[in-house]
Amino acid sequence: MNNFIKKYQIALNDRGYGPLKIDGKDGPKTQKAVAAFQKDAGLEADGVVGPLTENRLFREQLSVISLDGDGSTPHFTRAEFACDCQGTYCDGYPGVMDLWLMLKLEALRNALDAPVIITSGLRCEIRNAEVGGIPRSKHRIGQAADLYAPGIDIERVASIAESLGLTTILYLEQGFVHCEV
Repeated sequence: MNNFIKKYQIALNDRGYGPLKIDGKDGPKTQKAVAAFQKDAGLEADGVVGPLTENRLFREQLSVISLDGDGSTPHFTRAEFACDCQGTYCDGYPGVMDLWLMLKLEALRNALDAPVIITSGLRCEIRNAEVGGIPRSKHRIGQAADLYAPGIDIERVASIAESLGLTTILYLEQGFVHCEV
């Protein structure tokens, strides 16, 4: 069973292109539903979920995500984005995370249907210099996060992030994706 196929079968059912059996198999009924969705979305109706179809299918998730008062989302806490200088140079929050970035990261997590681990969020000026960040790094103003999803190829993570409107940089050797708005 393919979890990504399951995810888009659910999305297709939610949008009225079913009923599809949620079995994670790319059978004829699923392909027909994908083609119908593609046609309605103005895409080439080939029945294959590529990057453009994936973007259209999951883009709507951005409008249904809620933020808590402290900027947390259903899958991310404020603490996950704290500066990792561990209080040596700042109180952990030299800025606030950009709400648009938080919404897009939540949509990414939903589209992957898997945990997303934040390895770097906010950075104070000194910590940013220590890790080799550029002086005007978006980490300094809460508009960037480095992340990975255990068990999911980072190229796939980056592709979905880009389909949601994030700019990405792949760090293949280090095993993470830099995402920013």
